[in-house]
Amino acid sequence: MKKILTLILLCVLSTHIFAQKKNINSFISYGTFNIAGDNTPYLETYITFDCNSLLYVKKANGQYEASINLTVLFKQGESIKNYDKYTITSPQVSDTTNLEGFFMDIQRYSLPNGEYKMEVTVEDANNKKENPLKVRETIIIDFPESICFSSIIALESYKPSSSETANSKNGYELVPMIMPYYPESVNKLTFYTEIYNTKKQLGENEKYLLNTYIKTFESNTIVNNLFFTKRMNVKDTEMIINTMDISHLPSGNYYLVVEARDRNNEIIGYNQFFFQRSNLNYEIDDSTLAAIDPEKVFSGNINNIDTIREYIRTLEAISSQIENEYAHSLIKSDDIKAMQQYFYSFWASRNSLSPQLEWEKYYTQVKRVNASFTAQRMKGYRTDRGIVFLKYGAPDRIVQNYNEPGAYPYEIWHYYTLANQRNKKFVFMTRDIATNDFQLIHSDAIGEINNTQWTTEIYSRTYSPYQIYYNSDGSVNPEVNYGDEAKDYYEVPR
Repeated sequence: MKKILTLILLCVLSTHIFAQKKNINSFISYGTFNIAGDNTPYLETYITFDCNSLLYVKKANGQYEASINLTVLFKQGESIKNYDKYTITSPQVSDTTNLEGFFMDIQRYSLPNGEYKMEVTVEDANNKKENPLKVRETIIIDFPESICFSSIIALESYKPSSSETANSKNGYELVPMIMPYYPESVNKLTFYTEIYNTKKQLGENEKYLLNTYIKTFESNTIVNNLFFTKRMNVKDTEMIINTMDISHLPSGNYYLVVEARDRNNEIIGYNQFFFQRSNLNYEIDDSTLAAIDPEKVFSGNINNIDTIREYIRTLEAISSQIENEYAHSLIKSDDIKAMQQYFYSFWASRNSLSPQLEWEKYYTQVKRVNASFTAQRMKGYRTDRGIVFLKYGAPDRIVQNYNEPGAYPYEIWHYYTLANQRNKKFVFMTRDIATNDFQLIHSDAIGEINNTQWTTEIYSRTYSPYQIYYNSDGSVNPEVNYGDEAKDYYEVPR
């Protein structure tokens, strides 16, 4: 699985360089692969820097250049399994007035199967007065002897290559995307992945089906016209490069899925990749909804306009962006028939056999969050905790700490699994416990708000952000402040 981490490092330039502050924007992603014949897994890091966010120093040749020190560390417990420390330099420029674009660094690290803590430290080489920013991420490398996929890597471009470089794989020069985001100006989704051990598991001269499709993040519904099948010959390692037309894909959160099936149509390999799409030109087809007769479906029994408006509002947590936009316009109207049609269509797309049952199951959860999370001026399903609960279900563990000295009341929710994600957490905080309105301030789950400095908000009750002393990993120093229990609860939920 490919992950995106955003690193932000506050820097103050010395006066002989520039008299201003800048934020370093660095995007870190990674992918895992295997050399199947040797069963030698490795991890690739893709670290991208925004040229406009960097601090440039004039060199002897009159050109300007930025430098960033990076440390990448992989640990199991207290044991260091791999380590790298190096410096990234930007392309040189003659003028820093209108800097645009990005540059990327790719590194490979050999790592056997197992679970690791990856630590990435980013330091501005031209401003060492600022503390470096450290980001930690749990990495799982798992390449069994059975059929399996590598990570799926979204590509900006690719071309044949006769030389071996950090960017090349299997005879192609690959340029990974900076972030898994596709604006309306980009209508092609290109990706790279590898599938291993089909020959070993299925036997010589066998074939299998490779399915590629897109499904919605919220409901796991397969998007029409974006499902493709190809019959494949078995190999030790099969490289897959493909391009999909997403010009008609609505705005929203999605998974790109690759799966392998045997001659019995059983899934023998599977992986998915999260991405976001913005397509403001797309609209829901009203003609499809108009074909629904409310008198023949369960939503036709909801005859009170205020009731069905409220029911539609409760769907926001599990709706795509385009669905929410359409629903908001419906709610403003007085067209109860259109609301009934939309409400039925929404649940039929989730469960075509039993849409009413699917709604009733969901509404049970809505009533549950209303009972638990209703705030002073907001029903539970509209609060951040209510939204997370409706999207992902009940967490496996909840830490509630409302009385820590120097800290605002906070909760940490821990999910053991979220779809194909493992060990994901959500941090909520309120400035007034009486209101019961806890705001989501950080999560490491895909598609959610990610704030590496979330402890700053929790401990700003006593100190301003400029008065708090931080450790190198961004946590609050407990020797200077009242305490830093939140970081401990986050790392080891209990």
